Amino acid sequence: MREWANTLAYAIQNGYPISEHWTANSLEQAAHDLRLAAVAVSTESDRNALQLLTTEFEAVHKWSNKLVQERKAMDTAKYATSDNALRDDPASQKIVTCGRFLAAMLGSGSFKDDPSCH
Repeated sequence: MREWANTLAYAIQNGYPISEHWTANSLEQAAHDLRLAAVAVSTESDRNALQLLTTEFEAVHKWSNKLVQERKAMDTAKYATSDNALRDDPASQKIVTCGRFLAAMLGSGSFKDDPSCH
């Protein structure tokens, strides 16, 4: 999901064209990885972590769709002309904050919760 969001943000900030077809590969890879995580669930903590991952997946998917729609409406120049446009975007901020939390939490091997992932 991080790769998907980062690649999308880079493309938008640099004025590269994006489309539903272009984002489909990232969507499919992230969905595949999420299914692999779901298969590995064996404890209540695992289920809780999977729920946070699923919520993050849905947030990135929704954000990706929003950016594709903005591109279709020719409304993405704001991201290329302002260094802070993506950083100031609430959806982008939430995805980044949750992603950082998830990386630390999953790396620790101990479930914790964080409001940024809800």
